[in-house]
Amino acid sequence: MRRTLQDYNVSPGSKIDADAVCVQCGTVNPEGTLICRTCGNNLRDQRRLRLQAEEQLRGGEELPSPRKIVLGIIAVIGTVLIIFAGINADRIMLWLVSSSDYSATNPWTGEIGKQLSVMVEDLKMQVLASNQIYSVIQRPINAESPEGIFVIAIRDKEDNIVPVGKAMVKNRGDDYLFTALLDNGAQVRGIAQKQEQRLVAYWDRTACEWKGQKGSASGIVSKREDGKYEGYGGTDLTNENFGFYAFKLP
Repeated sequence: MRRTLQDYNVSPGSKIDADAVCVQCGTVNPEGTLICRTCGNNLRDQRRLRLQAEEQLRGGEELPSPRKIVLGIIAVIGTVLIIFAGINADRIMLWLVSSSDYSATNPWTGEIGKQLSVMVEDLKMQVLASNQIYSVIQRPINAESPEGIFVIAIRDKEDNIVPVGKAMVKNRGDDYLFTALLDNGAQVRGIAQKQEQRLVAYWDRTACEWKGQKGSASGIVSKREDGKYEGYGGTDLTNENFGFYAFKLP
């Protein structure tokens, strides 16, 4: 029998270390928040870059001259900014584009809510055999379209990739409707926007239901060269961040 999240003593995903204070907008986020709730900055990458910069500044054993210190700081800051811009390229691009076309959408009500509810019922009817699941995990299918049925998986404490649920993605014009059902009873639904090889879901267009409560959610899923999708996100139901993988079924 397939193991659930509770068997690995984790919540819907794995908690990821991240800075609380966003350097871009100054927002103080709840501890463990991965994506800044004000500007969308990746706080995990911010923390990693900050630690790398601090390590470089601590690296020298000899006391350098003031001029070398200044040049070193400039070099470190420049490197951090370049890396930061590359990591957050999708968000920087979004800031340059007007968001007036995007209005708040409740994934539980209205026409969108009805469509997502139909997708949830269809997804419940999808019975995935164990051989199907482990076949796509071991040999991911590299398909152009992000539409279809997916196996959702996480890494357990032994660093093994283990299945924890299933998801469905459907195209709707420039957007993608998605639903996910996890083995621990959590349900995620919403609308994502495609940006190159990424699907981005915003707080006002994504929701999560867990243990009888509904809340907002957000996340980013990126396609890797081998065909699997790697994602991370969060929900205000737990204030934790979740890392996961998605493997498309044939």
